Amino acid sequence: MAPEPMLKAQCSACAMVQATSISDAGTLTALYTQEYELYSNRPSSEQFVSGRYTALAQAIASSISPYRPQRVLEVGCGNGSALRAIQALWPEAYCIGVEPMGTAVELARDAGINVHQGMIGSALPAEIGAEKYDVIYSIHVIEHTEDPVAFLLALKDLLRPSGRLIITCPNARTPNLEIVRSDHQFSMTPYHLSAVAWKAGFVPLRSTLCPGGGEDLDYEYNQLLVASLPGDADEAPAMPPLPGYLQEANRLQLFGARTKYMHDFAGLDAALQARLEGCKRVVCFGTGGWACILAGFAPEVWRRVEACVIDGVSDRTFFGRPIVAYSELAEMNPDAVIVGVNPATQPMIGQRLERAGYRIVRWDDLIAM
Repeated sequence: MAPEPMLKAQCSACAMVQATSISDAGTLTALYTQEYELYSNRPSSEQFVSGRYTALAQAIASSISPYRPQRVLEVGCGNGSALRAIQALWPEAYCIGVEPMGTAVELARDAGINVHQGMIGSALPAEIGAEKYDVIYSIHVIEHTEDPVAFLLALKDLLRPSGRLIITCPNARTPNLEIVRSDHQFSMTPYHLSAVAWKAGFVPLRSTLCPGGGEDLDYEYNQLLVASLPGDADEAPAMPPLPGYLQEANRLQLFGARTKYMHDFAGLDAALQARLEGCKRVVCFGTGGWACILAGFAPEVWRRVEACVIDGVSDRTFFGRPIVAYSELAEMNPDAVIVGVNPATQPMIGQRLERAGYRIVRWDDLIAM
């Protein structure tokens, strides 16, 4: 979490969103090599990670089927979960990954996954930079970069002439959680992602929706682009025309929807405090991304949370709160349980907790996915 104002702007000409102050390469290098503990801060995460990356690997492989590469590079591969799933789908391929965060690299190597520390745009390890690849893919990285076009140009130098580039990132056509993530410097619709690829000299071949999380609930909020290098006989790529959903009237409508979405987050703390009126002992169910959202965007409510409850066991803490197994919840005798999970699954989790006799506080009516 970054305790700073959330400041983003929408382009009046094309409706692309970017942070109003773009972090430079040095700041990003420090963040993603020293502070970005994404792969070690979610207790009992294995049950979620496995499903997510299996689904993403299948989406990546099917997007270029029946093509089967011999050399594959994942850029920003984290702890190697997706790379392991890709290797299982393409067992004959040589698969390698590059990741800036040292602790994530260590986790990957401990699991026997071929991952090396480095960062696109800066010094790449020799194992990565000295080769060309049939497939280069990157999962939810481009939105974090200082310059998406420069990022793709760097990947272009690593791709074989007949190779395929596959990029996934959030789909900003409908306002969703990605727009309020402080580390997302750009929010792109499918048009914007294709346009960035064109500017980098790629030819977009296919644009589809794809999975993002492990719950199979967020296809419309994530996108996948397949692109190639132009052939020798091809003309230089030209910028695609602005689609109907980004014409002036629709840009204004999208701006209003995005503004409302961000204002909904700004009001989350006060709304939840009202729902917790009279409650003294408060716990949160969940320690995932949406519980993190609660901790960040509802700080006054979070100060009242005594513990986080999970279906599992953990001896760690979550944003300063002890983690308690669900089997021990009854002993705590809470006045209220905040449902700190994806809004799409809050009704199901809420029903489970209510059947067990707990007073629950949902907020899926306040914030959409």
